[in-house]
Amino acid sequence: MSERENVMRNFVLSSALLVFAATAQAEGEFQGYSLEESNAFHKEWNMDNWDEGGPLMRYVFLNMSEFWNHSIIDRGGPVRELPLNLRNDVANFETTTGAGKLTLSEYVGNSTVNGAIVIHDGRIVFESYPRMLPEDKHNYMSISKGLVATLVAILEDRGRIKVNSPIEIYLPELSGTDWEGIRVLDILDMASGIGCLEGDEDSYTNPNHCYYQFEASLGWVRPTDKTFESTHEYVTTLKSHRPPGEAFEYTSPDTFVLGWLIEEVSGSTYADFLAQEIWQKMGAESDAVITAPKRGVPIVHGGVSSTLRDVARFGLLFTPSGRQGSGQVVSDTYLQKIQHGGRPDIFRVDRATDSSRIDGEPARHNSYQWDFVMDDGDFFKGGYGGQGLYISPSRDLVVAFFGTFDESGDGHEMTRIARQLARSGLFD
Repeated sequence: MSERENVMRNFVLSSALLVFAATAQAEGEFQGYSLEESNAFHKEWNMDNWDEGGPLMRYVFLNMSEFWNHSIIDRGGPVRELPLNLRNDVANFETTTGAGKLTLSEYVGNSTVNGAIVIHDGRIVFESYPRMLPEDKHNYMSISKGLVATLVAILEDRGRIKVNSPIEIYLPELSGTDWEGIRVLDILDMASGIGCLEGDEDSYTNPNHCYYQFEASLGWVRPTDKTFESTHEYVTTLKSHRPPGEAFEYTSPDTFVLGWLIEEVSGSTYADFLAQEIWQKMGAESDAVITAPKRGVPIVHGGVSSTLRDVARFGLLFTPSGRQGSGQVVSDTYLQKIQHGGRPDIFRVDRATDSSRIDGEPARHNSYQWDFVMDDGDFFKGGYGGQGLYISPSRDLVVAFFGTFDESGDGHEMTRIARQLARSGLFD
């Protein structure tokens, strides 16, 4: 095929996908993908373009196991029922967005949100799937980190991990590296001081950036001749750039080390331990999966996919209604540490003021991999592309949503809307 023919083929393919996406949105109800559409996305997909936005990104995020090896996170036992109590006052709640005043239903239906759910007192009061099916397993991206932190907290509650101990006590492979002497707590709070930071201008796309090579070693982006075969070996080479415990700096290698810690201490694979300690105890309705492209090494920082209702069930473990009959997966001690045990003094170091706010309101701190903890004890974990889990224990409220970028790379505003819902008085 000539270069001109290839360009024309890609143009026709992309145009067809855009028409399909627009039609699905206009009809107001997502119908799933045909064989022809699925085949077209697979032809378009490559290791460089799958998370850049548009219909392709949405298809991949809804069908991760078609593109990479995955491990199964088995459900088991009785399913936790989520009774329907759909409320018009929630669906018609007037949100404030960059597009002006819109009801919650209008905003979800006319944005890049793929699915959204609101649960109050253990009952579904709002649920919408404009761009996915309810049974689809959507990728979490960094919401996955909340699962990692919760597993560490479970082992901490059992006395298997002491978070004030240096990491090499549990992972002797890190002795003699720049990780030596870093407390588990500082890794949990994204304050390790390791200088391989994501979010830099080119951290996700520049093969010379240490973060790119981290994800390349996992098999999630295209490898180069510099890419390590083993991520475990690669992280031992990372260098610190400031003392641990000095500043909150977002870096997923911290989460990878925590996943390694969980496997070492538990003696189980990450997927099996997650299934046993959280997934089966919370009453998941279906299996989840976690991306594990190379030799079964899980992408713990962003590789979990599940239904939207199941990510909401995870959020319920932190609320009064969800903790009843859950066997206290989330202990009082862990919840206290999230809400009140963070370190506000390290949270805003070197950070722009706007980056520590939700809907204009400053967050108090971060803690145990959770991005923002507010003064009223609400907390939030977000994920690349528009994933979010907002939890308000005092209001017995969970807001969860999935999304992907549009063709221009723009996302949605559900994080600020979740905060508006929490403060609306509808759930007090």
